[in-house]
Amino acid sequence: MRFSKIYFLLTFFISIKLFATAQVPDYLIIEKDTLMIQSNPLEGYFKEHPIPANLITTMSTANWRGYIAYFKFLNGKLVVENIYKEEHKNDDKGKTEFFLTSIYKDVFGENKNFECSFYSGLLICPSGKMLEYIHMGYSSVYENYDLIELKDGVNVKSKKFTAEEFMDYKREYFKYFKKTDEYKQKANEFKEMTAEIDKNLDMRVFGNSKSKNKENKYLKEKEAAYRADKQLDSFMFIFLNDYMKTIEIPLTK
Repeated sequence: MRFSKIYFLLTFFISIKLFATAQVPDYLIIEKDTLMIQSNPLEGYFKEHPIPANLITTMSTANWRGYIAYFKFLNGKLVVENIYKEEHKNDDKGKTEFFLTSIYKDVFGENKNFECSFYSGLLICPSGKMLEYIHMGYSSVYENYDLIELKDGVNVKSKKFTAEEFMDYKREYFKYFKKTDEYKQKANEFKEMTAEIDKNLDMRVFGNSKSKNKENKYLKEKEAAYRADKQLDSFMFIFLNDYMKTIEIPLTK
């Protein structure tokens, strides 16, 4: 049981490190435009209704979720236009060719334009020139951003930002987020996991030897806590976008 827990923790952090690779986005079709989305509306749904086992057989560090979804609005409601998995094959010269195959029917059956009534939050759609490439998730910075706020899958409002305006907005929203119970819960989970990792790494290095310097235990714990706080804030601010759920930043008490 203990081994399973340690293995899970190690796998969790390895996964975070690997997922730091820039990710292939989902897309939103608006009339003649197809916009990238720096969020994945289907992830919550798939936690409750997993994609059929063995349907996705090709994974890459640039697409850890294993699929690419295309969305559109019908009568103000967000729906899935199509969803694909990435596959590859080698040609006669041994060169690998990648292509997309629709898995819509395998996931949603004959229900066309599957409604995303389960999703409340933001669609963050960057556009224009890439100003800064960041090799982590959806962290690269673009010239412009369209933010679309959804409530139960319905488009309730939208707003345009320049890159500078969006980063200011993100920083201010993070300040609000740090005061929420959701942040506290995620922070505690992160700290517990990092503490467990540090503890087990120490055991691997020192074993049960009594020669380990016990006089620095307090300082070591304080240093570990400080490091965990910094890692958590950097990770959540740079790597995640899902904590931003509304266009207007909620007022703090």
